[in-house]
Amino acid sequence: MRIVFGQRNFKIKELSSHEFGFTTQQDNHFDIEIRQSYFHIYWIPFFGTGKIWAIKKDGQLYELPAHYIYEIKKRQKIRSPWYTYTLPILLCIGALIYFLVEQVKESNYQKQDLKYFTEKVQLLDNYIDNPAVNEIFTLQDTKEDSSESKMYLKVEKVYADRILFTLIPGFFLNSTQVELEECYNDNKENLDTISISKAALKNAVNKDYDASKTYNYKGENLLKSNRLYVLVSVEKKFQPQINIAQTYSDYKVIQIELTNSSTAFKITSIKNVTNSIPWNTKLPMEVAAGTKSKPTKFILENTESDNFSFYNNKDYSFQVTILDSNNIEHSFLIKGSGSSNFIFSS
Repeated sequence: MRIVFGQRNFKIKELSSHEFGFTTQQDNHFDIEIRQSYFHIYWIPFFGTGKIWAIKKDGQLYELPAHYIYEIKKRQKIRSPWYTYTLPILLCIGALIYFLVEQVKESNYQKQDLKYFTEKVQLLDNYIDNPAVNEIFTLQDTKEDSSESKMYLKVEKVYADRILFTLIPGFFLNSTQVELEECYNDNKENLDTISISKAALKNAVNKDYDASKTYNYKGENLLKSNRLYVLVSVEKKFQPQINIAQTYSDYKVIQIELTNSSTAFKITSIKNVTNSIPWNTKLPMEVAAGTKSKPTKFILENTESDNFSFYNNKDYSFQVTILDSNNIEHSFLIKGSGSSNFIFSS
């Protein structure tokens, strides 16, 4: 792109020769014009490059003798107008506007971040007050910020003022190279347990916003190991992981093969939401535990009946209710058309 630049000038003052006594006769009168010369970029004044002193007579400009310039400067101070520096002024204004906009953005970010921090503290307190079996409380060592220095606490039992956890060290989880649930299921007999009061857990929640930004929170000796921890998150884990492997469907029959990659559970009910498929699954149906690498397969299918057909009505949806090994109930909605379907946790 071509950059346009150069020098131009504009009039800043016009004087009369009579004002300074340079002439006394009307016939000898002339005007003195003072012009500001400036360097421009795209015709916008950047900086002044001096002044032009000229005699204006009959529409023409002639060089003003030096002794006239000296006399005028003695009597008047001729300053360059502010707009001689329009471009740097505009740049300064632009920089100021940018700075102010960034300040507003930073202020809004801090307000939003503080709101998020406050909500997170409240959420962690709520989890501590109302824990559920199979939730994972994650602790971070305040002196060492790495995945291996984390401790994962699985809720086993809940009491009025304390919680019984199974400890899953971060370094141990990393060494097994499997998911948290699978690591627990494979090693639960060898993992330690600990009972921690709800009050101690609440003390391990960093409630100081400034300390959260400077990483100055000291933490709590929750595990009696002389290591200080902060509670960073609580997640619902060990939820049933059910997926559809494949589906066969014709006008009379539907057969859905599903997989379980989590703990064992039993199906307690199958209820049609739309359509009226006559399921022949014997309930309760026990489903063994599985993993992501070795999922357990099970099949839901219907009984072929003269009173049922998918003819002109291939759409269906039904709810499957299961009870996990901790007697916690979960529901899944399977919805589809023919052999194309999806499963949703509800």
